Amino acid sequence: MKTTITLIALLCSNICFCQNLVLKGKIEDKNKESIPFANIALYQANDTISIVKGTASDLAGKYLLQDIDSGNYILKVSYIGYKTVSLPVHIIKDLTQNIILESDSQSLTEVVVEGKRSIRSIDKTSYTFTTTQIDKAKDGRDLIATLPNLHIDKTTNSLSTINGKSIMILINGIKATDDDLKLIPADKIKNAEIYDVPPMRYINDAENVVNINTKPLDTGWSGNLYGTLGQMFSNASFALSYVKGDNKFTINYGTHINMKRNIKDLETGHYNYQINNDNYTYDYFRESQTWGHQHNIGFTYSISKEKNYDFQIKAFTNTSNGKLNANKTIAFAQNELQEKRTGNLNDYTKSLVPTVDIYFSKTLPKNNSILFNLVGSYFDNEQNTHSAESGSTGFDDMMLINNQKKTLIGEFAYKHRFAKANLSVGYRAHLNYLTNELSNSLSENLQKENINTQKHYAYGEISGKFKPFMYRVSLGVNYDTQSEENGFHNFTFTPMLMAGYNINESNSIRLTYHSSTQMPDMLQMSDARILIMNNFYQTGNHDLENSHLQSWGLSYDLYLKKFSLSANLFYDYTSNSLFDSYQYGDNCVLYQTANAEKDIRRGGEFNINYTPWDFLRIGGSIGVSQQVFQPSKEISSFSYWSYPVSVYLSASYKNFSLDILQKFGGTFLSGLYKTGIEKVSYINLGYTYKKVNFGLQCFFPFIKDKYSNETIPGSIVYHKTDFHSKRKDHALALSISWNFSSGKKKASIRKKMDNYDSDSGLFKIK
Repeated sequence: MKTTITLIALLCSNICFCQNLVLKGKIEDKNKESIPFANIALYQANDTISIVKGTASDLAGKYLLQDIDSGNYILKVSYIGYKTVSLPVHIIKDLTQNIILESDSQSLTEVVVEGKRSIRSIDKTSYTFTTTQIDKAKDGRDLIATLPNLHIDKTTNSLSTINGKSIMILINGIKATDDDLKLIPADKIKNAEIYDVPPMRYINDAENVVNINTKPLDTGWSGNLYGTLGQMFSNASFALSYVKGDNKFTINYGTHINMKRNIKDLETGHYNYQINNDNYTYDYFRESQTWGHQHNIGFTYSISKEKNYDFQIKAFTNTSNGKLNANKTIAFAQNELQEKRTGNLNDYTKSLVPTVDIYFSKTLPKNNSILFNLVGSYFDNEQNTHSAESGSTGFDDMMLINNQKKTLIGEFAYKHRFAKANLSVGYRAHLNYLTNELSNSLSENLQKENINTQKHYAYGEISGKFKPFMYRVSLGVNYDTQSEENGFHNFTFTPMLMAGYNINESNSIRLTYHSSTQMPDMLQMSDARILIMNNFYQTGNHDLENSHLQSWGLSYDLYLKKFSLSANLFYDYTSNSLFDSYQYGDNCVLYQTANAEKDIRRGGEFNINYTPWDFLRIGGSIGVSQQVFQPSKEISSFSYWSYPVSVYLSASYKNFSLDILQKFGGTFLSGLYKTGIEKVSYINLGYTYKKVNFGLQCFFPFIKDKYSNETIPGSIVYHKTDFHSKRKDHALALSISWNFSSGKKKASIRKKMDNYDSDSGLFKIK
């Protein structure tokens, strides 16, 4: 009996000793802010040299060590800028051990991090920053601009991608402006997430999403002043924010002025077409000037109860005024008839857009949360166009458009966080109501019409990681409708499948498939008709339907200490692709939007970022793509290759900085046109004195902004143009900016969704 009891005791002891236990917890600072990428090491209590287990905290500051034998250990946690913690732990069962790190001011000024600063997920890369990067940055935007493929575009004074893809900025999940980002001090940014495949609800809104997560912001005042005076354009902006308790108030104002220069842009063009067996040629030389101004003013109030709820109401108004003057000399021929003509065009647009945005989110027990967003906008537009042309069949047309567009966007989302995955489901409705009134020489009576469209979108998405494998699975359902007599009602499923594999800490590969839909602009569906030139009219198309994009991709990412590379292969197929087309009307040619028979784009892109030293950064993008386009079943498909290239250099020495950007032109296929890419070229010299920054920009210092457009074979109209935007050549601008902040730390609202309608409802004069 004693022997049996002894054997059982030894067996139980052995089972207990060999069981696989778990040590987990969360790394935070004294303000309860999560610390991502902290180094966690577990040592035997009697051997503090050899590591038993090691890992790094995730973006939420959480860590997990598995397959641990019971016993006594030393848990060591370290992170740049914080004092290292060594804690004895006795593990006999699964254990949760949270750690609070204390800041180390001496470490912050003396230690330079040489380790890994990024984590690759299935659809994004998350970055933290070294103290060197933080010390050099003037503000939050300046810090974010140091990330791969990002820079501050001096032509627009905005955070942009080097490869020219559209970008959406979020701060703690809410869509933000550059002014919002400049209000955040660099040392208040915890990390940044760059989505090269946007979350499901943003898939139709941008090609890249940058989400900046902040530490608690300062209670008190913060502000930004910026101004640019230039030959080509001038900018000015002002933003002021005040935090008291749980409340935050922000007011901002901005203006952009396109200067009216005596230098005129030049365009040389040629038309060749037939109408009822008559042959026409139309050669012209056009000189044009464009100028105008935009203003925006907004006010935001928010209240944030940390880990409870967030509420925000934002009211803002945008106004814009644009003018175009153009004069033509024309050589016109109809069969044997030839004559010289002159023409002129004056176009004036005015728009007022007030908007109210209401947001609410609530944190629920057991890792659940709900979010609600409601946005209402009213567009009041006026467009006045006068066009005239001399000659035997000349014309004099005065067009006036008045329209009002009302839009309402509502979205609801539910989120749940599992141990190793995240789930989100939601619904969004986008309702548009346009009332359009047009009068011109084509009709004696005022033309009135109403266009109503709706876009309903329901989605579900789950993403996570299983050891080295990453995944994201989404399913969206779109219901797009135009409720007029000849309208459409289309259901479209928009799934997304992503699978990735982390080869090691520096290398990863990924396969993706996603789809999305695009609704036509309101006036692309309008019956309104305007006169462009003799026998040519621009009009809408009531028979338009939404387009549907399906995209496949294979990508490889390499992240080293000083070098990163992203290589992508893609294949895009768009059914019912929207493009500008030429169609025959009654004794005329109509220029209108149509749905294409085939639209395919395939190729590859390379993005590189190299930082050989702290004071120098070199970035670039190289693309190679083939486009195959077939406008209709009756016309053969046409293919074309394009090779866009962008190069960026940024250097700094003490208080001085130098930025150079060069986007080489090239040509891409856009519907019926082989379209030239407008070049971007500038040099910026900067100098910083305390919190004031001065800049001197020279645009197009080395090359001229010249490009050409030409219709593809099969178009019923042959049209070729050569452009030279002379007003951009060697244009100079002087800028000055000042940021300030003061007060005590306080958390900011963390909004998780944002909506806005970008279709103004105005005619785009071709």
